[in-house]
Amino acid sequence: MNKDYLVDSLKRVVEGIARTFGSRCEVVLHDLTRPERSIVSIANGHVTGRSVGGSITDLGLKSLKSESKDDELINYRTVTKDGRTLKSSTMTFRNIDGDPELALCINFDVTDILNFNSAIQDTFAIAEANDPVNTAETFEKDLPSTLEKMVGDAIGGIGKAIPSMVKEDRVEIVRRLEEQGFFLIKGAVKVLAGKLNMSKFTIYNYLDGIKGESNVK
Repeated sequence: MNKDYLVDSLKRVVEGIARTFGSRCEVVLHDLTRPERSIVSIANGHVTGRSVGGSITDLGLKSLKSESKDDELINYRTVTKDGRTLKSSTMTFRNIDGDPELALCINFDVTDILNFNSAIQDTFAIAEANDPVNTAETFEKDLPSTLEKMVGDAIGGIGKAIPSMVKEDRVEIVRRLEEQGFFLIKGAVKVLAGKLNMSKFTIYNYLDGIKGESNVK
């Protein structure tokens, strides 16, 4: 099917779903071939604070990097920057060559529903196990913010201050970001180089080494 025709058709779906489920339901159509400005249609963007022309999320980058053909992620839990809980689903559409091209995402704000349920549980339940929040996706207004968040998470995962890191720590950061699709974005190497106080040349060398390891496997 022609991509432009599919985009026009899915834009109607975006509006239809949003009108059906109301203002708590954000519906987003992403053009995955242009991650820097992937949002081509959005309804109820106030849920995550995004608009048309916004960028792909960190989960979207991971999906582009992954070789998985699982095109449906249904009912996973995410959290907005201001702490509201969303019930999210993502459906990916591929072109004739099997490459991911479009993604339709639904993010339903269930915070008030969960709070009400929690109050009921607290009143009538004898005991309740804690269910930790599992944040699978970060919603940012633009791609630089998403890249900054991804770098911060990768650095934090090492558990050391940057000046205390050895080469192996820095390689591990590059490896983690590579696996998440971070380097699919133009300018990503510059962002990381600035954070780690390294040259872009060194990061490219690390990347070449990591890719070489993958080829050996």
